Amino acid sequence: MKKILIYDDEGQSATRLKEDLEKLPIVTKDFNIETLGNTDFEESMNGLQERQKVLRKPGKWKSRQIVLDDADIFIVDYDLVESDAARSLTGERVAYLARCFSKCKLIVGVNQYGENPFDLTLKGTSETFTELASFADLNVGRRQLDNPNLWGGTGEEFRAWYWPNLPNYLLHFEKKVEEVGENLDFPICDVLEFDSELFNLLPRSISQFIGKFERRELAETTFRQFAMKSGNGLDAKDAVHANDEILARVGSARISKWLEWLVLPEQDILVDAPHLISRYPSLMTGDNTEIETWNRTAHLTSYKKLGLQTDSIAKFRFKKDYWLSRSVWFWDELRECEEILEVNEPWKTTRENFVFCEDASRFYEEEVCREFVADTESPFARRFVKEFENVDYKPRVRFSL
Repeated sequence: MKKILIYDDEGQSATRLKEDLEKLPIVTKDFNIETLGNTDFEESMNGLQERQKVLRKPGKWKSRQIVLDDADIFIVDYDLVESDAARSLTGERVAYLARCFSKCKLIVGVNQYGENPFDLTLKGTSETFTELASFADLNVGRRQLDNPNLWGGTGEEFRAWYWPNLPNYLLHFEKKVEEVGENLDFPICDVLEFDSELFNLLPRSISQFIGKFERRELAETTFRQFAMKSGNGLDAKDAVHANDEILARVGSARISKWLEWLVLPEQDILVDAPHLISRYPSLMTGDNTEIETWNRTAHLTSYKKLGLQTDSIAKFRFKKDYWLSRSVWFWDELRECEEILEVNEPWKTTRENFVFCEDASRFYEEEVCREFVADTESPFARRFVKEFENVDYKPRVRFSL
């Protein structure tokens, strides 16, 4: 069984979360759930900081094992001010230390942006959300952690489309780390099988995360260069003597997050299934007048199970699909594919009044949804939400743009 490890400086909160997660069969079938007490947390923090100091000299990790090394998913509260063990660290700083100096896998931050937030920018780039700066693989609210839809459920209640399926995301984690470890000195775009010309043409707001290199050099940037020099990998002093194992973990986690939170939200570089069929409904199999035909595409599963006619668009698919939480296709090439009805004969296209809701991961009739404008540079900024009660949608100005 895999292990979920929870730390909250208020021990009762960690216990309640453990109990809530243990009520979900979708979680307990794969995971044992444990809480981390203040003493064990303090020991872990001391161990991480010892490793950090040794590696700056340079040196090697001490052999002493710490509890975090065995965590498959580490859940940590953001506000740790009540904990003497935290020593003024925020959950975010803990996430950085855990990512760089432990062997734990996924890191989930809690309550940095509230107990039940939904990010209307979709990119974590507003003053309210700073998701790309976070070394947690995902930040959620406390009231969202026991939502079965975060763990692979498919219910009709609130489910942010930008959430991954956590168990699947975990399965892909080690594969990405292994791949980066074997290719640290190869260009990122080559490892991802991303066309170098397209990579070099990425908007500066997206490409600058890779590093402050000349644009012509962007497609030549390696994982090692990114992890050590971009400013979005290791801190400068930690990078000097970092070993390949650390660079692979940091490089894979950060580039994966870059794809999820900067590249994909544009939906005009990479496009996922529900946004694709919103433009080209002829790619669906089944009756296009039935909303469930549309909803078959809105799952975090293999592209083969999405109810799509995939043969005509197979060559445009992003093949390294384990790098993202969903199947995606390269939009720039796909939009010119004349095998697609809407491209070849747009006057024959008929459309239903269905829109995809980013907060429900489902299609609904447009009149029961609310429009907002995401923080994207693409022409596809107009999006929709179902708008659930008790969810904190922010920044709310996005509803009035």
